[in-house]
Amino acid sequence: MVSKYLGEETFLEGIRRYIKKHAYGNTQTTDLWAALSDASGKDVEKVMQIWTRNVGYPIITVTEDKESSSIHVKQNRYLRTADVKPDEDKILYPVFLGLRTEDGVDEELALTGREHTFKVPDLDFYKLNADHSGVYRTYYSSERLQKLGQNAKAGLLSVEDRAGMVADAGDLAASGYQPTSGTLSLLQGFTGESEYVVWAEITGFLAKLRAAFMFEDQATKDALKALTLKLTADKAHSLGWTFSESDGNIQQQFKALMFATAGNMGDKKIVAAAQDMFAKFTAGDREAIHPNLRGAVFGIVLAEGGEKEYEGVLAEYRTAKQSDERNTALRTLGRARQPELIQRTLDLAFAGKEVRTQDIYQPFSGLRGHREGAEALWKGMTENWDMLVEKLPPGLSMLGSVVQICASGFTHDEQATMIEEFFKGKSTKGFDQGLAQSLDAVRANSMWLKRDTEDVKAWLKKEGF
Repeated sequence: MVSKYLGEETFLEGIRRYIKKHAYGNTQTTDLWAALSDASGKDVEKVMQIWTRNVGYPIITVTEDKESSSIHVKQNRYLRTADVKPDEDKILYPVFLGLRTEDGVDEELALTGREHTFKVPDLDFYKLNADHSGVYRTYYSSERLQKLGQNAKAGLLSVEDRAGMVADAGDLAASGYQPTSGTLSLLQGFTGESEYVVWAEITGFLAKLRAAFMFEDQATKDALKALTLKLTADKAHSLGWTFSESDGNIQQQFKALMFATAGNMGDKKIVAAAQDMFAKFTAGDREAIHPNLRGAVFGIVLAEGGEKEYEGVLAEYRTAKQSDERNTALRTLGRARQPELIQRTLDLAFAGKEVRTQDIYQPFSGLRGHREGAEALWKGMTENWDMLVEKLPPGLSMLGSVVQICASGFTHDEQATMIEEFFKGKSTKGFDQGLAQSLDAVRANSMWLKRDTEDVKAWLKKEGF
């Protein structure tokens, strides 16, 4: 953010002066600001101390006036619960707006007070926080989001713009600043997206939305799966799932992400490919599954299959020579949904015969991803609580991790109450913060559902899912 404000060359010159002046010595934050001020001629300390001395960051709300071809921007404190009280909203940040239009980027534009109106050359295309170097969220109307999606498809936005825009829209929908339907409409403009980092944001938001709806009616959950599949299938197929020496690290991650996402949503071609790889793998061909796809393949065949597939993945856990191979198998076992296989996964973790104490949380990863597993996981934790406390002393972080994995996936107020009731009267020393964060996550999802369940259902119905 500072680099954008000063210009990269000026910023680097300030860094050089800072390092030279303070070589082999100790410094304070103000020494860095002084060096940058010296290089740029701008009062960097005055601008930056507001950011570094206060917790949090703002949300910038944008409204438009077509008659005057202007935008009105207003800043408030951002909270993921969207319930900021007046006494919590007194800090005013110097916000670098970075206005992108067809004429380029205006890096000098800044909001230094609560709100201000700025002229825009053409309201048909503009975007704040160009390249997303500014530390804030931007809230646009649903209509503007849809138009930005079209702008992205037209190639008017940078990779950073596109990824940051999806991240903003997703966070603001989850926290209640804007309707989720607006974000879903935005995502429909990204079917031709070519960059991994943007798809990582898209699939991350969709996974978060599906997790929030995990305990809702099956029809809505199926519709969300269908939406995710429609958005990701073509890209997964075009990338493919074979790897060559020319594939860089990012390209490998890209292929693995899209294969896993579309496969987990039931893409028939990918499911068939995963089952074929798995059959060859369990028959002794260790090269049949590329390491980047191993977790996805295991998860897909477990979700689609039964005891035979479970035994195959369990055998991999028991016999694999490399620890990362064993851990991959252990983490995915919970993807199996049959009650008897869910119980076997729980017994594997809690019995303590095959799974090392430090790995006890790993079988939980797959279980928390579906309703049957999440409910059984909580029941297993509560029934084995005394054993867990004995094995995982509260002074270590492991117990807190187990509590968070087992508790944070719930989405209803009554489930939050259930969690509180279980821990009432028990010592939470050593994991009280993790427990509080889990309860916050449950209540945040509950609030999201109360606000937007009907909004999401109406949007899915309108779009034919």
